[in-house]
Amino acid sequence: MDEVLKELLVPFPDGYIKQKPGKANASYVVHGVVRQRLLDVVGFYNWSIEREIYDENLKLTGCVGTLTIFVKGKEIKVQGAGDVEHDQGSNGANLKHAESDAFKRACMNVGLGLHLWCGDDYFVYNKNIKNGEPKETAEGN
Repeated sequence: MDEVLKELLVPFPDGYIKQKPGKANASYVVHGVVRQRLLDVVGFYNWSIEREIYDENLKLTGCVGTLTIFVKGKEIKVQGAGDVEHDQGSNGANLKHAESDAFKRACMNVGLGLHLWCGDDYFVYNKNIKNGEPKETAEGN
């Protein structure tokens, strides 16, 4: 695995990880910290919103975005879908909320912040960086 991609797999330090109130095991890192980490590891990148998603009342409820990074001159494109967890009061504010979610999900698709979704089942870091063995799951895989 490429060294840049390995660097994206490194978990965020505990001091950056927050918990969503009222949700068990709902860890997250704020949007600005995720963007800083991406810039630090891959340099400049491209992010674009490909599609907005509206409900039957024309209230914006989500979006799909594309993240483009370059690793050793090779273009890597991934997408992420984001939703509006709580209506923000206007379509503009909803779009900002959905975009942030979509961006973080796209980053997860290249390994950045993946540990937040995987929790105790996050083995790819140990396998690729620490040269450890992946943890066996309950199914023995």
